[in-house]
Amino acid sequence: MDAFEILGIPRTLVISEEMLRAAFREAGKQVHPDAGGDEADFARLQQAFATLTGPSKRLKHWLTLRGEAGDDRGSIAPELMDLFGQVGTVIQRADAIVRKRDEARSALVLAMLEGETQSCREAVEAAISQVDAALAAETAVFPAIESGEVSATQATRHARNLAFLEKWRANLQERFARLL
Repeated sequence: MDAFEILGIPRTLVISEEMLRAAFREAGKQVHPDAGGDEADFARLQQAFATLTGPSKRLKHWLTLRGEAGDDRGSIAPELMDLFGQVGTVIQRADAIVRKRDEARSALVLAMLEGETQSCREAVEAAISQVDAALAAETAVFPAIESGEVSATQATRHARNLAFLEKWRANLQERFARLL
């Protein structure tokens, strides 16, 4: 499957979310079952969209199409290990507060936890900002990958870093929602 071809967009790593959504809508007009299209074709379109939406999946797919897919296994970049520790600490703190709130038996206990909850929300937001900055740094390499300045082995490492960062971001967002 060539997700770029299915969506009718150029095979490039630098794609805006707006461009992806517009391409999905346009292709969906022709293949959606309600428009007389085939369910299997629409499912392929949805899969193509999901593949290209996430930077790590997009990079892996791009490398695969070029015959340069590497090993997904391995560790993350050393500079991300500190961030990993910070994210883990914030997630543990958020989980502890959610447990306290779930176990609270009175409105008074919940009110007493509000300050701690707000402080934790702010810590989660700060961690999300740090992860977003790391994601931006990783995706900033995309033009160099496309031009061949970055080897396939290095590109695979970037894909692995992106996959971890995307997972951390999703976990942090989930915790933030639970703290509301």
